[in-house]
Amino acid sequence: MAARKTKPLYMAVDFGTSHIRASVGHAIGKPLATVRIPVKYKQPADGPDTAVEFSPAEAWAAVGTASKRALREAEVTAEDIRAVSVTSQRLGLVMYDHGGKEIYAGPNRDLRGVFQGGEIDADAGNMLWQMTGHGPGMLTAWSRIMWLKQEKPEQFEKMRTVSGLADWLAFRMTGILLMESALACESGLGLVATGAPATGLAGYIGLDDIDLPQTCQAGTTVGKMVTLAARAMGLAPGTPVIAAGPDSQVGLLGLGVHKPGTSGVIAGWSTVVQRATEIPLFDDTHAMWTGRHVIPDTWTVEGNAGEMGGSYEWLVNMICAGEDTVKAMERLDRQAANVDPGANGAAFYLGPSFTHMSAVGMRSGGMLFPVPLSFEPLDRASMARAALENFAFAVRYNAERVAMFGGPAKQFAIGGGMTRSKTFRDILTAVLGGVAGFSRTGETTTLGALSMAASGMDDADLVDLAARRGNELRMQTLEESHRHEYDDLYHAWRARERQLMDIEL
Repeated sequence: MAARKTKPLYMAVDFGTSHIRASVGHAIGKPLATVRIPVKYKQPADGPDTAVEFSPAEAWAAVGTASKRALREAEVTAEDIRAVSVTSQRLGLVMYDHGGKEIYAGPNRDLRGVFQGGEIDADAGNMLWQMTGHGPGMLTAWSRIMWLKQEKPEQFEKMRTVSGLADWLAFRMTGILLMESALACESGLGLVATGAPATGLAGYIGLDDIDLPQTCQAGTTVGKMVTLAARAMGLAPGTPVIAAGPDSQVGLLGLGVHKPGTSGVIAGWSTVVQRATEIPLFDDTHAMWTGRHVIPDTWTVEGNAGEMGGSYEWLVNMICAGEDTVKAMERLDRQAANVDPGANGAAFYLGPSFTHMSAVGMRSGGMLFPVPLSFEPLDRASMARAALENFAFAVRYNAERVAMFGGPAKQFAIGGGMTRSKTFRDILTAVLGGVAGFSRTGETTTLGALSMAASGMDDADLVDLAARRGNELRMQTLEESHRHEYDDLYHAWRARERQLMDIEL
């Protein structure tokens, strides 16, 4: 253990979609320990069916539990941690009253402002996209603020400001509220070109009395851990707290994607394909988001494939009802590896595809397979293979859309929980038709956040850390025999998907 402490140690805290994570590790290499605590969401009794929120007190308690357990599992002390970095899901929000108390806390899944978002699109939709690189209105913070104003005016009167979840974590830890600029852009609260607060938008949508916090660049030391927060997390008072940025862009850092023209895939609960660019590039059709990278003077253009890990978990729980989900996934992965490309004629459409961000909504999906079933029954391994092929095709579809900005990627850096599946890695490499580099742990956001903590303390150069993260990837080449076969299967999948789009729910 003594040798392990010769290099500085950091902690990364990530408020994700399904879990709150605390990890301990060095600037480079695998974490020494990672602890995950499930996030508890609830539907408010006085909100619409699309509303989802969480208790700030319960979430903060989970952060403390995860932090203390991570320290114990890493066998380190509070004094060993040089800094803590914070990252989070991109569309999660917290609203505060004039005393800094939370009056609302909701995740990216909270869509209580659907109708208010429509009003925003009608009044300032083009301006929203031009200024923040994001839309539609219902996916921005502004729609939820407007919902509060219209549906809960007594609470709105108490509201002073709003921030992302990672900003809230840093505020809890330090008592200082700043918005990290890349994270602010994701929810429409920041200007994508400069990273400054999008204060000018508020007046156009009737919310000019909202006071947005100042923004800061990823890697900024927000402040130092106050005693009460340090005690809750098992850390030393005065520990610096670093703003790491939004989870997807922090994941790009963890994959080593930092040079303009390079592409990264984060295949987790939801999946995105992002390309780094040297200037903000905008999709005139508003299908893809433009964002800020956590690397200075770098931006991203993004294709969103939607829910992937969530879709797969649903399928596994359905076909392996009553079994342990993790064990069932591991067994299905081994079995699916022995199924030939094409999954015995099955083609699945479980949701992951290309999400046109200006036309987000429900669409038809399903499972197609040869009938009558008595001729060749579809087994669980074939169903798992068909789902994994569905996901790989969705990644390729998004990669092709992103390729409109700079041409096809020569190599992909890929991470996220789905890459723990060897069968998925094999399929995806073949479907993409090139060389792919995969994260060895899948925990791309954690890796990026640990590196960001080191950079924020000036312990290492951020670009150099990104390059070294890229060197940690596990390189994989395609099986040439599968390349052309998957070309045909991909185009057939796309053709059938277009037909499904014509079927109304």
